[in-house]
Amino acid sequence: MHSNSTSSRRRTRVAVLVPVAAVAAGAMLFGATRATADTPMASAVLRDANGALVGRVRFYDLRHHTTVKVRLNADAHVTAAQFHGFHVHAGADAASGTKGCVADPAKASNTWFVSAGGHLKDDGQVHSQHNGDLQSLLVNRDGTATSSFETDRLTASDLEGRAIVLHAGADNFGNVPTGTAPDQYTPNSPAAQTKTQNTGNAGDRVACGVIHVTSEG
Repeated sequence: MHSNSTSSRRRTRVAVLVPVAAVAAGAMLFGATRATADTPMASAVLRDANGALVGRVRFYDLRHHTTVKVRLNADAHVTAAQFHGFHVHAGADAASGTKGCVADPAKASNTWFVSAGGHLKDDGQVHSQHNGDLQSLLVNRDGTATSSFETDRLTASDLEGRAIVLHAGADNFGNVPTGTAPDQYTPNSPAAQTKTQNTGNAGDRVACGVIHVTSEG
């Protein structure tokens, strides 16, 4: 009887240990999934020409897309209650030999952050099709903004050294239908057309941040 009782207790212990091990493995699995979802693969700090903190941008690589999360503080160079163009730039300007986010507040605003280069893009892409073209940010009346969206045009883990730029005005995404119809625009100057094709004519670069790939939140 004693032998049977010991054997029974052993069987009971084994039966209990197996589910516990399974639960522990499951917890590790879900823990890893959550860590991946909560930890940005890349991030950037947005600053204005004076170096003041404007906001933070975080990029998360998920299975089939990249999630972008943005928070903006009120800033004198960011107009409240309107949309602002928002793009990933190449991170370097070949013409001037500069890179990163360089701005002299004593100079005209249309010269700020030229160092970031043009939009991140592949050959042959025009604006609204650029890999770095992101949705515009709607700034609230108090000057703050919060946004979260997804894109499958870029991968967070490939953004090291690129730049994220906030523009002074809204992005037209290349949607300026020209022609002679009543609901079309008369073709404008070549300079205006070039700005639309290159940047969505979103205006000056008012804030910029260099993107760094990271494993920390």
